[in-house]
Amino acid sequence: MFQNLKGNGRVWIYPANRVLTSTEQTAISAELQTFCSSWDAHGNSLTADFTIAYNQILILAVDEDQESASGCSIDKATAVFRQFDQKYAFDLFNRMNLTFVLKDVVKIVKMAEIKQAYSVGLIKEDSVFLNNTVSTLSDFRTIWKQSFKESWAFRKVKQFAKSS
Repeated sequence: MFQNLKGNGRVWIYPANRVLTSTEQTAISAELQTFCSSWDAHGNSLTADFTIAYNQILILAVDEDQESASGCSIDKATAVFRQFDQKYAFDLFNRMNLTFVLKDVVKIVKMAEIKQAYSVGLIKEDSVFLNNTVSTLSDFRTIWKQSFKESWAFRKVKQFAKSS
């Protein structure tokens, strides 16, 4: 992903609470294509791209070697995703939704339910965890997909286990 973006740019990851329909994906892709081609910071064009991973996770990235995203430009991007969230009820801004990939399907586990999901074997140490807290392209390329055992979320499960 994002082969055309170099350097250590920024990335924003928005997991939806369900799989997007093909109609939704087409509409969102068209809007994000338009947004990326016109996105700027203080009048300077930003080199940006997007993807919809697993038909459910919206990801926007910008190459900051060319031009840095500023507060105002980031606000513009956030506004676009808020519009998607309002229009399609995706729950994109719920940071308590953790994402796993189980048999090529995204599974959302709420932070409050993570210990239980692990205890009953819904998720295991070798389950693929999508670390949606990453914010740089370099981290996205290296630690977005990792085993649950290697993740910050696994450490939370272990903390919950110790405090029980």
